[in-house]
Amino acid sequence: MNKIMLLICVLVVSLSSGCGVKYPESANLNLNVTGQPKLVYSNSIGVISGVDAREYAEVIVYEVKEEPVVKIPSYNSPIALISDELSIGLGKQGLQIATDAPAQIELELNQLVATVSKPKRLYNAHAVSQITLRARHGKNSITKKYTRQNDQESVLRPEVTKLENMLNDQLSDIVMTMLSDKDLRELILNK
Repeated sequence: MNKIMLLICVLVVSLSSGCGVKYPESANLNLNVTGQPKLVYSNSIGVISGVDAREYAEVIVYEVKEEPVVKIPSYNSPIALISDELSIGLGKQGLQIATDAPAQIELELNQLVATVSKPKRLYNAHAVSQITLRARHGKNSITKKYTRQNDQESVLRPEVTKLENMLNDQLSDIVMTMLSDKDLRELILNK
C-alpha cells in the first residue's frame, strides 16, 4: 500500500512540475530497401536527380489542442536519401549511373509528413508520402505518382520514433515499387 501511495505522489509531483514533452530537434529518416532482382539491366546507363517540392520542410508535426504546435524537420535531406536509395537499387540491378546518360529519371518529393492530432480522446497519427517520377529515354517518357498514407490511433502520444518508422516504411515501399516498375524498366531498356 505504501508503495502505491509513493508512486501516486511521484506521479502527481512530476505532472504538476510543468515538465513538458521533450521532442528531438530533427527526425531520422532511414530507408530499408531489400529483395531486389540481381540483374535487370545490362549495358544501360541512367542518371537520377531529385527535387524537394514540399511546401514545408518539417516531416513530423504535432498539432494537439491547447498545446503549441511542434514541427520537426528531417536530419537528412529526404529527396537525397530517396534518390540515393533508388540509385543504389538500380545499380544492383545492373544500371550504370552517369551524368550524361540517355535514361534520365527525375524524382519530385511532393509530400512527406506525419501529423499527430487529438480530435477527441485518442491521438491520431496520419502519415503521407507522395513522390512523382518522371523518366525520359530519347523520345519516350513516363510520369508516375506514388502515394502512401496510413493512420494509427493510440491512447498515448505517438513517439517520434514511431512516426519516423511510419514514414520510413512508406518511402521504402515507394522505392521498392519503383525498382520493380515494369514501365520504368522498359523505358530504361528503351523497349
